[in-house]
Amino acid sequence: MNRMDSKQSAAIARIRQICCAGLPSRSFVPMVVKELRESIPSVYGQFTWSNEQGRVINAWSDRFLPRRAAWIILHFERYAIDAGISIPDLLLFGKPTGNLRVCGEPAFEATPTYAAIFKPYGFKWSLDGVVRDAMRPYGFFGLFRELGQPDFSHADEELLARTLPYVAHAMRVEVARPARFVRGAGRSALVVCDAQGEVVEWSEQAHHLAVFALMDSINLETEIESDDFRAVRPALREVALALRGRMEEGGDALPTLVRSNGWGEFVFRAYRLSGPHGPSERFGILIEQLVPFEAHLLDRVNATGLTVRQKEIALLSAKGLPNAEVARRLHITPNTLKDYFKAIYTRLDINSHQQLVERLSADQVD
Repeated sequence: MNRMDSKQSAAIARIRQICCAGLPSRSFVPMVVKELRESIPSVYGQFTWSNEQGRVINAWSDRFLPRRAAWIILHFERYAIDAGISIPDLLLFGKPTGNLRVCGEPAFEATPTYAAIFKPYGFKWSLDGVVRDAMRPYGFFGLFRELGQPDFSHADEELLARTLPYVAHAMRVEVARPARFVRGAGRSALVVCDAQGEVVEWSEQAHHLAVFALMDSINLETEIESDDFRAVRPALREVALALRGRMEEGGDALPTLVRSNGWGEFVFRAYRLSGPHGPSERFGILIEQLVPFEAHLLDRVNATGLTVRQKEIALLSAKGLPNAEVARRLHITPNTLKDYFKAIYTRLDINSHQQLVERLSADQVD
């Protein structure tokens, strides 16, 4: 196995782990997009969910580009002509990957679609991957590169294609919302508001977090205003004023609100800000995304030096599955499982299952 094949196999193994972690799609899809972008270097990654008829119903992206997404939906006929395929046809009848490679051809640069959603962001190359099975389509991935970067290769396309069955299998299984969320590898960012709760400053990361914390789903047909979803700022202002009220009451050192929706749990914490001449009317709000406990365990497992099989065993065991169930799921004998545990304990320099759980659950905060 050459170095590239080894790198691809490791990436596919990580994505397979994510898809087998027992998480709902809105929890694991961002993790898969992150892995894909690291394995297939891209400047932007997204996933778009669909219903059984191939109609777009939700979307997640790792950069905040609502106007781009909304333009595709609101001008779907023009997009279908320029891209050479409509989104429903892509989802229902398209190839597993490579349906939108026409977007990299010189003639595409003369189209309205290029002018509206590629040129403003500097995008040049795109690679799509359709997630579906014999029952229905579930959605599609999109990866993008900029002008001046190389086009996606056949190896990139093959790697994406090999991950799609795992994602389809995970989406086919109905999974309940995670029962526990913890501080782990979640993202956080600061928003600065004025005395009336209006946003004064925020980074793209903070903007992105606010949208997903305050919108239960991303309706791409929603009105777009100044590259923002119209409902976001009023919702954030309501949170900001509630936190400011708690600060003025003086009861909480760091006033906190928690918002939960289909994307997970988000914590808003208020901070007093100082100006050059003393206390300021402005205040900061730190938005922190908590992670499902299962995702936290997966991050911790992948930070160890265990083999792929050892990681699978450690993850299932740390989630609380009895040894007999772990052996059954992995199609190994109880004695073989004992041998694996001995190797895991030696590698991690621990002596018991309890120490394994403590090692993998470290730094969690409910």
